[in-house]
Amino acid sequence: MSIIKRFFQKKSAPNNPYQEFWNWFSENEKKFFEIVKDGEKIDEAFFAILSPRLEQLHKGIFFLSGMYDEDVAELILTADGIVKNIVFIEELIEAAPAFPNWKITALKQAVDMADWQIGIEELIINSPSLSFFPDEYPQYPDEIAITIVYQDYSTEEHGTIVSGIYMFLDNLLGELNAGVQLDQIKIQGPDPSYPDLIPISKLPAYLNWREKEFIEKYEATEIPDDDIPLTTLQATSENEMPLIATINMPLLNWDAKPSFPWVLRLELQYNGQQNDGLPNESDFEILNELEDTLLDNLLDSGMCLYTGRQVGSNMCEFYFTCKNFREPSKKVYELTPEIEQNFKFEYFIYRDKYWRSFEHFRVAL
Repeated sequence: MSIIKRFFQKKSAPNNPYQEFWNWFSENEKKFFEIVKDGEKIDEAFFAILSPRLEQLHKGIFFLSGMYDEDVAELILTADGIVKNIVFIEELIEAAPAFPNWKITALKQAVDMADWQIGIEELIINSPSLSFFPDEYPQYPDEIAITIVYQDYSTEEHGTIVSGIYMFLDNLLGELNAGVQLDQIKIQGPDPSYPDLIPISKLPAYLNWREKEFIEKYEATEIPDDDIPLTTLQATSENEMPLIATINMPLLNWDAKPSFPWVLRLELQYNGQQNDGLPNESDFEILNELEDTLLDNLLDSGMCLYTGRQVGSNMCEFYFTCKNFREPSKKVYELTPEIEQNFKFEYFIYRDKYWRSFEHFRVAL
């Protein structure tokens, strides 16, 4: 049995961690309700107890809580902008039983912002102060990009304004749509050269229309053949160490890239100090076996395409492009404990409809 097969052999199924969490919450929910309702010791008597439980269940689950009405407390679980964690929050909430005095919510939901405002430092950000117009890029026709115009904009307060507007969008669009519908946002002050401005209240409808068009355009796209020899590229890093990449170049020239708008990047760190930043023979063998395991898990469903990998400077990166973010998030997370037996590991999922993060490989040819 090879090294990697020993690591990736199936194990006995563990207890359901979601059910275990809700069993624990059920034992304490009446006490937690009274704490939230009282509001005096919510940090130390509820939040400080809930936080490590969620951390144990899955890193990157955050929460908000308060009274929904006089008789019901609300617990909102949020990914705080980290897309790869959304699916785990959705699954956890789906597994939740009904509690008479609790409203359990997955992600921050959209609210009517007509009568609400965000106060941040000395700034007020509300619907009357915001408008937008679409940005169009002929070379990227499917990219959803907008410029938001804030009437009290100043360059000195740009960072504060950006933070406040992103908070506003989280509430206006809901956390999920704010994280996955917009490809690019610019924030500016008023300018007479701008096209006709659209009230910010119309942004949700505009994004839903653009997203619907996008989905319909690519729903019948055929997946390209994945049995194509990879192209080997060599370069030198900033620290003068060799970089070696094996890339699916025909895929990077595919004209339907936006049909797989999500990029999955895995980063594995190894010790290549004795080999000019490249993996030694043992690590190289494990990386090759791991590549096969990733292909087996991510390609069979048709949800992902393999773009290639790069090694050098003590790191190996694997690249995939995906139809959605949920399935690859789960697949890679399931493999994480085994990968971490050999390498320090992290993975990222982000929206990049035109795969511009791979453009440097095309330029290298």
